[in-house]
Amino acid sequence: MHPGAARAMRAGLGTAIRLFDSAESSDGKPFSEPDILRPHVDSRRFGWVHYGVMIPDLPEPHRFFSMMSLIGSTGSLAFDNDDALVAPPRRNASVVAGTAASHPAHFGNYAVGDTFVSSPDGSLVKFGDDLTLTGRYPCYELVGRVGDVDVALKLTNTGTVSWFFRNPLYKHFGLLTDYEGTFTHEGTSVTASGLCSFEYGAMPSPYLVRTTALPPAAKAPLDYFVYQIVDLDADTQILLSRYAIGGAPLMTTAILRTRAGYGTRFRRVDFEVLEVRDEPEPTPYGIPMPVPQRTRFLVKDSRGRPWLDLEAVMDTPFTFGLGTGFVTGFAYTATWRGAGITGRGYFEYIDRRSGA
Repeated sequence: MHPGAARAMRAGLGTAIRLFDSAESSDGKPFSEPDILRPHVDSRRFGWVHYGVMIPDLPEPHRFFSMMSLIGSTGSLAFDNDDALVAPPRRNASVVAGTAASHPAHFGNYAVGDTFVSSPDGSLVKFGDDLTLTGRYPCYELVGRVGDVDVALKLTNTGTVSWFFRNPLYKHFGLLTDYEGTFTHEGTSVTASGLCSFEYGAMPSPYLVRTTALPPAAKAPLDYFVYQIVDLDADTQILLSRYAIGGAPLMTTAILRTRAGYGTRFRRVDFEVLEVRDEPEPTPYGIPMPVPQRTRFLVKDSRGRPWLDLEAVMDTPFTFGLGTGFVTGFAYTATWRGAGITGRGYFEYIDRRSGA
């Protein structure tokens, strides 16, 4: 099949999956699938699993914290980092983790069953000697050393869940989570507590039946990904995202959730890159990636009135390892329900629209 035809077919499949998705109808309902929170390393159903812990606002010098991991490769252009594999794609685990103080932070790849170990029930997920996640829903501990920062966190999931995708093929969600813990850098410890997002995803992949990496032209054409997490106040968090397939926007989302269990998403959301950095970010695979200096998410209510207008300024170095892209932190100014607010946020960014 011609690569262009294959891309068109896969884009149509992406749209079809959304048609059978129940993520929106799950808004405001408590989390009901704790048994899925497993690494599934020997599953015949799931080809990859994602665990993530993201804190959008930390005291200086840390600014943010990210642990973003993939157990198994996805088969997508944006998230497959084939040059970093240390095992066959289905048996490779990767993690990017750190804070602003640990830049360039930690990016590691591990062989499942060797340097990556886990328990079938998910009570242990261990990336070598670098990071260890222990516990079961709703209580976890995350400890490790990322770059030159030591991390020790206690995580308590709430029942407030935001589903990004919820269908027979793909389940991906974020749990609003309370955290408390310590970040130690150059002998100085910072203690912090507040809201974070505890995230999980699981989906089939071509690597359930294939042992070698797909060429770029044969991968699922997810080629643009934007994700921002912002705590609007001590009890309220919003998740902002943009996806594109084959260079064409698939969806732009804004999902609001609170400690009280309230969760909803907005249908009218716009995203734009207001300014691109003068120099693209280098990548280990040799294709520099243009990255934003300023972005804007505009969220409107059901009547089309501005509800949140958030401009982010990337004031922190970009850390490689989010698939083929980057994580960083930002400062923001916003108008939220007519009032001005400022703060910090967490940012994930991948741009592979060149197709290379």
